[in-house]
Amino acid sequence: MFKMKSLTGRVFVGKVVGLVVGLIVMVFLPMFGYPIFSMVGFGTLLMFILMGAMTGFMGIFDRHPIFDFKMPWWLRGALVGIAFMLMYILLNFDELENVMESALISWMGLKSPFWALIDGVFIGGIMSYAEDKIAGKGKDLPVA
Repeated sequence: MFKMKSLTGRVFVGKVVGLVVGLIVMVFLPMFGYPIFSMVGFGTLLMFILMGAMTGFMGIFDRHPIFDFKMPWWLRGALVGIAFMLMYILLNFDELENVMESALISWMGLKSPFWALIDGVFIGGIMSYAEDKIAGKGKDLPVA
């Protein structure tokens, strides 16, 4: 897809993956009692797009800048995913409690919205993997 690996390519791939995930979540919102075009829907879409951009920017770090340990794609994606999902949970706690009480999820016995942190780790990992494979990684990536 990209002839030259670049940081801009990583951010583009992350935003596209975030857009796809956000649109999928928006489509399922009516099952939980929220309209597709609601503040919850647009906030979710924006959060996933920004998560993709951040995982793209994090791709320049092969090693942690302070503690100097190796940071593979799965660790970078998981850290960004859990940070964004924690922010999302803290800002939308009441809405997510309603989602957890719905018939689609309550049968699993999951009551706390903080279970969504696992989703953040998984989605962040997918974003980081796609960015690494399509647009490259490392500190020597050109900007454009």
